[in-house]
Amino acid sequence: MKPLLSLVAIVIVLSAACYAQHCPNPNLQRAEIGGDAINGSVELQSGPLKLVQVRVLSSGKISWSGLTDDNGMFHVKGLRPGIYRLAVKGWGSATIRINPNLTKSFGNGQQPYYWVRLLDNECIGTMTVMN
Repeated sequence: MKPLLSLVAIVIVLSAACYAQHCPNPNLQRAEIGGDAINGSVELQSGPLKLVQVRVLSSGKISWSGLTDDNGMFHVKGLRPGIYRLAVKGWGSATIRINPNLTKSFGNGQQPYYWVRLLDNECIGTMTVMN
């Protein structure tokens, strides 16, 4: 009977570990930004995720691939409007929608700069800075 209880305990622990790796709010696994770039950082509780592979996929094909820098940052330029899948080794993935209308909505002559923060548990946050 004890081996069965041990097996059940292992399954529960593994299930909890797998569940804990996913963002509890599905809305925080995607973001919508303007412009033509994805600028971001990968930040875990233990610090920035340094020198890891970041891939940007569109329709299942790689649009860009590179590494985060020593501060966990990455910059992808020249993207067309659309929906992209961001896959980060050791972190997970998220969906980013580039919507040019968001950039146009600032009619005061200022240019918005969008920043994506990839956080623990595959959650994503965004920040908009005006120039």
